Amino acid sequence: MNVFQTLNSTLPVILIILLGFFLSRRGLVRPETILDLKSLIVYVTLPLVLFRAFGTMVFEFRYLLIVAIVFFACTAVMLLTTRFKKVPGLRSRYAPFLMAGFEAGMLGYAVFSSIFGEANVPVFAVIDLGQVVFVFFVLVTRLQALEGQRQNWKVTVGNFFRTPVIVAILAGILFNTSGIYEILANSVIGQTLFVTLGILAGLTTPLVAIVIGYGLNFKAGNVSAALQTVFLRLVVWILLALLVNHFIIREWFQLDKIFEAAVLLMFILPAPFVIPLYSRNSSDADQDYILNTLSIGTLAALVGVIVIRLFYA
Repeated sequence: MNVFQTLNSTLPVILIILLGFFLSRRGLVRPETILDLKSLIVYVTLPLVLFRAFGTMVFEFRYLLIVAIVFFACTAVMLLTTRFKKVPGLRSRYAPFLMAGFEAGMLGYAVFSSIFGEANVPVFAVIDLGQVVFVFFVLVTRLQALEGQRQNWKVTVGNFFRTPVIVAILAGILFNTSGIYEILANSVIGQTLFVTLGILAGLTTPLVAIVIGYGLNFKAGNVSAALQTVFLRLVVWILLALLVNHFIIREWFQLDKIFEAAVLLMFILPAPFVIPLYSRNSSDADQDYILNTLSIGTLAALVGVIVIRLFYA
């Protein structure tokens, strides 16, 4: 695939992100409106994308091993980062949380489906599942402990299974394995329903792009530390992606190249956008560092997506 074809498949998303940034800077859209769009994505459009993905994918046992590998890789990177506090870019107490986990929900799915097609979303979803479990049960709980908040595992588990994304995944798996999805797909009413779901799911990419652009927020402080963190994060995760792709995806499982593209794209995504929500007790300097790291990481990921598309046509 040449450069022009690559740009044709990636630039639309980038341009919509720039539109969101423009809307933010010009004050044409209120922050409350963006919150409503986020709710629409989280509770409606993204769950529909995942329901359709898991409702149609062909399950294989080895996919569970990929889920486990991603989960343990995220956990290991976060824990190891705490031991390198003297390294520039890792000195903040929030650095370990910014080094592990990925913003798949509000960025990854939109970008991946845009350049590789909705039919390949199940592949990305397999890679995502391990880091979703990590974010809920490791990253968030340790971040709460850092902030002095009480940890309640019963509440954590309950919240996990009530999350729209998880509900959609489980529902998709249930409909798939029980044959209900296929029955509905072959019925007149079911076909009408799935067309409707497809239209709604198709809103995910443009809505996410606008929200991402609107949320790009660069602070004057701690830019250098944020740049160092993003650089180290990319070095670590690109190296891990190459190792996983070579030894696990290609040599061991012998999966299609689309799995390699999904791993690499996932591993260049910025840290989860929920981190600021669980660090409200942090200082202004820490908040600047966190927001700058997420914003710079988002821009770096968009550049990386273009490169990935060139190599995985």
